[in-house]
Formats: sequence, structure tokens, C-alpha cells
Amino acid sequence: MLRKKIALFGAGIWGQNILRELTGLGVDTDVFDTNNEIKSAAIRLGASAFAGRCDDPSQYDGIIISTPSSTHRNLVYSLAGSGVPIFLEKPLTLSKEDANDIKKLSPEHLYMMHIWLYHPGIQRLAEIAKSESLGKLLAIRSTRANWTSPRTDSDSAWNLLPHDLTITKAILGKIPEPKYAVSEYHDGIIRGMTAILGNQPHCIFEVSNRYERKIREVRVHCQKGVAVLENEKVDYLTIIRGDDTSSLSIEKEPFDSTPPLRLELMEFLRFLEGGPPPRSTFEDGLEVVNAIHQLRAISH
Repeated sequence: MLRKKIALFGAGIWGQNILRELTGLGVDTDVFDTNNEIKSAAIRLGASAFAGRCDDPSQYDGIIISTPSSTHRNLVYSLAGSGVPIFLEKPLTLSKEDANDIKKLSPEHLYMMHIWLYHPGIQRLAEIAKSESLGKLLAIRSTRANWTSPRTDSDSAWNLLPHDLTITKAILGKIPEPKYAVSEYHDGIIRGMTAILGNQPHCIFEVSNRYERKIREVRVHCQKGVAVLENEKVDYLTIIRGDDTSSLSIEKEPFDSTPPLRLELMEFLRFLEGGPPPRSTFEDGLEVVNAIHQLRAISH
């Protein structure tokens, strides 16, 4: 793989994780962030250069955007004309209006960064559901919770639900129709939501920034057993075999422990070398935004 030159917009908490992986992959990365206080951290992590703005995006092989979600619409508008492929962190935007504005650009070079699509545990859950090795799929249940959030421009629904919706599409091949949602508000801001989507199989999501501990659990409930990804850091699935009347057996099924962030960045770099495009498109990002909009609209 030839050494690529990437423009990384945003070097906050997650942007620094991206930069660390790009450096490890031997990528020449220029960082753009309006917060000059993080310049030293970016240089220490391997940034080739640091600036507050990018005057010529066309000089780069690829662009990665990891800025606050509220900036995505304007930033994409300023960069799309360069024709350089853009890899954009979720969510696409924080409103249907901004998402549809981006759609007017015909953004065929815009791809979404959905890290859970690359998680080997989620990929294995999808295989189990499709193969029916544990019987017919009955339900997907996920819990995504922790205490507060470092993001100040988006609430818990916009911040957390894109993961669960994307995971569900990875397993089912689609995002089911939203059926019901109830939100927990604090000072008029959503800090938690429980949502039900689809039927046979159905999906139940709980997202919250009001849990005293971090939870990232995904469960696939089937007729003859349940497969569980306990959190994002384990390198195994917990497989519980048994139906609703039988005794159960529990085993651990290991999977590849390569960090999913590295896997998705490698896929983007291979694309820049002429390989297939990243697996999550603008249309996928738009679908997630529309689903969250629906859940918010029906929320009690």
C-alpha cells in the first residue's frame, strides 16, 4: 500500500483515537481543528501538520471528519466540491433538514464511519441470525449506557442510537419500522430512550446517559438459544443454548480481536488504493437520521 495523505478534521477524544490508528498504519495525516490547545497532543500522536482550516482539500487522497455532529452539514458543504472521498463519523447530521441539504449535493463520494459494522462480534451475530444455527431469530436487544456524555451539541438519542440502528441493520439487513419509544428528559433534553422497532423479529433498544456504569451489550435471541456480545472490548461471544423449556448450556466463542476502528480505517485506505468502497454509504447515514427522527416524533 502506497503512503496516503489524509486530512483529518477534528482531533478531540475520538479524533485522537483515529489519528493514533492512522499513524500506526503509516498514513501521512494533517489535522485540522479550531481548538489550538490540542495541537501538541495531535503532533505527539503523529500528525504531520496542524492547522485551524484547510485551504486546499484537493491535495489529499482522502478526508476523515470527526468533528461535532452539529458541524457536519457545513463542513461537508465546504469539502464536497473537492471530489476527494470523505469518511464521516456518525451521525450524518442532527436533523432531517441538514441531512436532506447534504443529499442535494449528490454525495457519491461521502461514506459513513459506523464502527460497529466492522466489529467481528457483530459480524458473527449477523452470521448466527442468518444461518439460524440457534434457530429462528426472535429478537435483538441492545443496551448502551453510561454516566453523562462529553458531547455538548447532541443529546443521548442522537449520540447513542446510531450505533444500535446500524447494528440492527447489520444483523437484519434493514432497519425495522419504529413502533414505540419513551424518552427520559432532563431540563428538556433527552438523556435516555427505550425504543421498540419491528415485529417478528422485534428490536428493543435502551440508550441512556444516566447509568452509573458503562454497558454496551447486544443480544440476539433465537428459538434455540441466545448469542450475546457482552461489551465492545471482549473477544468472544457468549452462546447460551436452550429453548424456553429446556435446561441451558453456556459456552464462549472467540473471534478476531483486531480493533474495529483499525479495520474500518484499513477499508477506507484500501478504497483509496482502488479497492471496493466502504460498506456504509451516505444513504445509510440518511436512513439512520430518518429513523431517529421517527423515534423522537413518537416518543412519549
